[in-house]
Amino acid sequence: MNATALVFIIIVFGAVYVFLVMPQRRAQRAQKELLNKLTPGTEVITTGGLHGTVTEIEDDDTVLLEVAEDTEVRVARSAIVRTVTPAAPAAPTEAESDAAETDTHNTDA
Repeated sequence: MNATALVFIIIVFGAVYVFLVMPQRRAQRAQKELLNKLTPGTEVITTGGLHGTVTEIEDDDTVLLEVAEDTEVRVARSAIVRTVTPAAPAAPTEAESDAAETDTHNTDA
């Protein structure tokens, strides 16, 4: 085996590590951090697409989610994929802001 082939193999393994292993580890670390930060009142989405609010963390593996008023389901903590951030109020569109300006300047009515 010559030096060129050895260098090529090292570059391939380096590329696999950089493009496959590192992002996977980063994602696992982020998911673990998300699960550790769960508290009652947090809105979450499960792997099955179920939206709910954490009402109780029973133990290290189980969480109670309120999916509707007075309706709770028990899910595995690892089934929680992400938290739902409250939607920010939408900025008015240009047409809406123009209409608002016209209404404030129109005193004929």
